Amino acid sequence: MMEEKILIVDDNDDELKKDSDILKEVGYEVFCCKSGSEALEYLNKNPVELVLLDVNMPEMNGYDVCLNIRKQFPLDNLPIIFLTNCEDSASVSQGFQSGASDFVQKSSAPDILLARIGVHLRLTRSLRNLRDISLTDDLTGAYNRRHAIFSLRELFARSKRYGTQFSMIYFDLNGLKKVNDQYGHMAGDLLLRSVVSVCEKLLRESDMLFRMGGDEFMVLCPDTDLKGTVVCAERMQEAVKSLTIVDQTVAFAYGIACSTEDYKDMDEMLQSADSSMYECKRKMREGRT
Repeated sequence: MMEEKILIVDDNDDELKKDSDILKEVGYEVFCCKSGSEALEYLNKNPVELVLLDVNMPEMNGYDVCLNIRKQFPLDNLPIIFLTNCEDSASVSQGFQSGASDFVQKSSAPDILLARIGVHLRLTRSLRNLRDISLTDDLTGAYNRRHAIFSLRELFARSKRYGTQFSMIYFDLNGLKKVNDQYGHMAGDLLLRSVVSVCEKLLRESDMLFRMGGDEFMVLCPDTDLKGTVVCAERMQEAVKSLTIVDQTVAFAYGIACSTEDYKDMDEMLQSADSSMYECKRKMREGRT
């Protein structure tokens, strides 16, 4: 079983060593940061399963650090447990409002800390398993339309609230109906699975690929500007050209929308990418691309 990774954030060396020793003794892989800015930089580059976060730190306190982590990691995907010397109602309320999952007193027995960590890790695993079952397309293994709308709504709301940016790629495969009609649906299914397999290899861990229905797909690219999204789309488009299903080569038309265009709602953004995709498809039929 792979060791679960836990990040401890505390400006006190003694507290860092104490908590680190407790976690390592039971088999967790532990990483330590001594400031909020260091922790945010670490999380941008390294995945962890849980964060233990000191409330009282200089420069950036735990509440502000938690708020910044939540810009990138939703509550049900990364548990954050505050380590504190006080649990008055005002502190607890502020902590949960900033996105905390739980509180543990620094003076608590090690068994209490380990129990709280275990509960939140199990809960997060269960939620991920449920999402995988209910939000994945059975045929291709890509996420399904339900998850696409949920994820788009979440990214759009986060973009409006925190000023973060993201982009989407909407693409439509050419020739799926022809493959189905000439060679049967098993060949068409192979085409769909092959496209997903090739595209997923080119995407970052933070990118998400969705099958929207039939031969239409969407990719959401967090923290990506228009230029970067075009590069991603062109790489996928080039990669699928190497695929051949029976005697049919594969291609797709795509459209792009970026949150920096200040769409009034997610439906307008989705419609913009969809319209751009159909314009690309029209040009491909006319032989202009």
